[in-house]
Amino acid sequence: MQSVTYRLQLQNMRPLMTTIWNNLQGWLKENPDLEITIRPHKSKRSTEQNRRLWKIYQTLAEQAWVSGKRFSQDAWHEYCKRQFIGCEELPDGSQIGISTTTLNTGEMTDYQNRIQAWAAQEFGIIWEF
Repeated sequence: MQSVTYRLQLQNMRPLMTTIWNNLQGWLKENPDLEITIRPHKSKRSTEQNRRLWKIYQTLAEQAWVSGKRFSQDAWHEYCKRQFIGCEELPDGSQIGISTTTLNTGEMTDYQNRIQAWAAQEFGIIWEF
């Protein structure tokens, strides 16, 4: 059985619990030891945040120079993920930045603020947004 996630709210409480109840026996037949976790829902990043993030990368691509070179938005995206979110190891042992799609709205705001503060200090970029 793969993991199942539901979003529980007051307006869907009864039908959702009915769905869970109706599927429970089948799930337990597949795997008799299951775990249920209930936690506050955190919204994933918004499309507005995503647009803003790529505007940040565009500004870096246009204004930041490193050792006499400028880098693309994609290069800054990968660099910033590694610097400010972290890395995960690939099967061949190489590293890749953890995807920004894993961030919720609060984490995405923090990520963008950290990039902008770093870029202002490192490159003297003055942010207009």
